[in-house]
Order: sequence, then structure tokens, then C-alpha cells
Amino acid sequence: MTSDGMLKRLAQRTFRVRRHLHALARYGSPRRYANIAITEAERLLRRDHLAGRPYILLVDPVNACNLRCPCCPTGRGDLPLKTGKMRLEQFQALVDQIAPHTVKMLLYNWGEPFLHKDILPMIRHAHGHRIATGVSSNLNILPEGGAEAVVASGLDDLIVSCDGLEQATYEKYRVRGNVETVLANMKAIADAKLRLGRKTPVIEFQYLVFAHNEHEVNDVERTARSLGANFVRLMTPYINFRESDVRPATNPKYRKAFYEDDETEKAKIDPFERDADLDACAAQNPPPLSCFWPWRSIVINWNGQVDPCCFKNYHDAFGNAFETPFAEIWNGEVYRDARRWIAGKPLADPARRIVCRGCAGYR
Repeated sequence: MTSDGMLKRLAQRTFRVRRHLHALARYGSPRRYANIAITEAERLLRRDHLAGRPYILLVDPVNACNLRCPCCPTGRGDLPLKTGKMRLEQFQALVDQIAPHTVKMLLYNWGEPFLHKDILPMIRHAHGHRIATGVSSNLNILPEGGAEAVVASGLDDLIVSCDGLEQATYEKYRVRGNVETVLANMKAIADAKLRLGRKTPVIEFQYLVFAHNEHEVNDVERTARSLGANFVRLMTPYINFRESDVRPATNPKYRKAFYEDDETEKAKIDPFERDADLDACAAQNPPPLSCFWPWRSIVINWNGQVDPCCFKNYHDAFGNAFETPFAEIWNGEVYRDARRWIAGKPLADPARRIVCRGCAGYR
């Protein structure tokens, strides 16, 4: 990586850390601070049975999307979870259960959160428990009440996923989307912040760099900031070579180091597949890993299914938050074996199928 690339990456990380610290300062409490200290100590010690609780949650209110992005399993229509929406009362009960230790809740994963009619009441309920909230949206739609309702809800962070400045570039990946709508909606939210005298939501403009849009990268920051973005992030995407015609950028700055050529990538064992041979995946990516997820964070899908992280939640659930007390799931044998695997320790059940096996996300 060049010195320029390293400086930009450091700036991005500094911004994200500052944003998380702001949430901690605004929503923290002695109990939450103590939980974070315990959690981080147990993570460093690689303990599998935890006294600490996750303090960052990903809750997916809906796993449907209005776009058809070719590298996304939701967009391709092959997400193993059936399509559905979390009921408001289910969300409220979940928040009531996890609120004492939770600092931040991200209300997205596999779907477009603004498709959920109750997304703003969900945000308001989380804030009622002094939990910071974040949403990632393609922003082709806004919830009922429009931009002012989004700002008035108290939403802390808004990621706008937009991978083109012109329609011909944008629609190559964001199939069915309209870039003019996205940019207009983002500006409307920024203008509403000014009218209402609010500093939030902090708007992050995320641009996935591919071969077909890398010619625009020099104009992305200027354009996004002129429309109200507080931060602009050029992202290196994960590309599914088997399912998509999009190709990685030619500039190595925006190309993942492990991409080789199309045929090599297609032949690789993919641990994301539902019936992947996890032993073969593990041989490809042996532990230990530096992953923090099973200590610090958790994913809960619309149907209550609990998964270890935002990467590995196609199948093999760790439990269901609507059916089992949270504490039982968090220190259940599946979670404990996941932590053992990541730490490079023997599993209690060597035959247990754990999707963390073979993950190359945290080398």
C-alpha cells in the first residue's frame, strides 16, 4: 500500500473511531463502560465463557431490497432466509432485553431498512433506551414523512450506498436504482438537518469502486460533500466471480490483494456457500483469527435468528433471540466453540458445524 493510501485508510479509521467514541460519550453509562471493559479484557484473553455482553448490535428489520445488486445474495434472490420483516413489538422486546449493555445498534444487514414501515419508530424506541443508531441505505426511497422525519427520529449515522455519479455508471451495479433520486434524497436530509438545527444523522457517502466506475473516483468526494455528505469513503468491494459480471478495479488501491484472475476465483472454495465443506475451507484459512465479533458484537435477523457476524449469516444459526433468553445463546456451546475456533483452541465438539471455520475475513 502506498503512503497516500495508508494515510487515507488511517483517516477513515480515525473518523469511524471518533464517531463510535462520540456515541459512547453521548450514550454511555457506568454500567455500559464497565461492560465494555470486561468484554475487551475477555476478548484479549480469548475466553470462551463470557461475563461481558455485546455492546454493538446489528439488527436486520427486513431482509428485502428494492434493488438487484449482482454481488448481493438479497439482490440475486438466493438468500437462504425467507423474506420477512421484524414486528415492531418484537424489536421493542429485544431492545428492552439488551439495552443495559448496548451502546450502538445498526439497523441493517441484508435488506433496505427504509422499506420497513416502522423503521423510524424503531429508531425512536432505541433512543428511548439511550442507544445510538445507524442505518445503511441505498436511499432510493425515504420512509413516511421524508427527510425531516428521518432527521427528527434522532438517527445518529446514515450510510448512503451509491456507486456512481451518472446513471449509466450507477445502474451497472445498483440495478433498478436511480442515482438522481439518491443524490436528491441525501441533499434533502442534509437540508433538513440545517432547518431543524441538528448535527445528526452524520452522513457517510460510500462508493464501491469497480472497473466500470473507477473513472469517477476523483469527482466522488467533491460531489458528495457538495450535497451534504460529512464523510466520503471509497470502498474495495467483495466480488462474487461466479454470480456477477462486474469486475474489480484495475487500480490496485481499490482491488483486494487476494483477487487473482476470474477462473482462479471461480475455482476457490467459498465458505459462504450453504453446503460448503468447512474442513476444506478451514485448511484454506486456518486459525487463529483476529476476529472480534463473538466477543463484541452480534447479528440478529428479522426472524430472531442469531448469527456471529455480518459476513457469516447465511445458515447454521447460533440461536433465536425470540425463543431463547439472550444470556443462554451468548454463552451457549455453539458460541463458545466459535470463540475457541477463532482463538485456535480445540472445540468441545470437533464435529460441530460452525460457519466461522474457514473464514478469511480477519487474518
